[in-house]
Amino acid sequence: MVTAFCECVAAGCKDLALSPPLTASDYNAVRLDAEELIERHGLISYHEKNEDLVSSERFEWIVITRDFEKVLSYRPEKAVNVKYDAYRVLFPLNTDGCEQDRT
Repeated sequence: MVTAFCECVAAGCKDLALSPPLTASDYNAVRLDAEELIERHGLISYHEKNEDLVSSERFEWIVITRDFEKVLSYRPEKAVNVKYDAYRVLFPLNTDGCEQDRT
């Protein structure tokens, strides 16, 4: 799946793509192959560890993009630097602090 997402980003169909959700052990198993594919397509990646969740409920992602600014906008602590928070645009908070269900 990382190959397909790399092709979408490299072709300009997507600005940013996420790998399928990965456990820590899954990430360790695919990391080297994924990094090679991402580099081969001339892209960059960011390992999203999702550390705001407890480890028993945590999934990780590989964020794939052409533009480092997109990675900064994905990371909430850096979003203010580019005046755009991609995660909060996609998953806005309810007034009670819980993310809205967008289904």
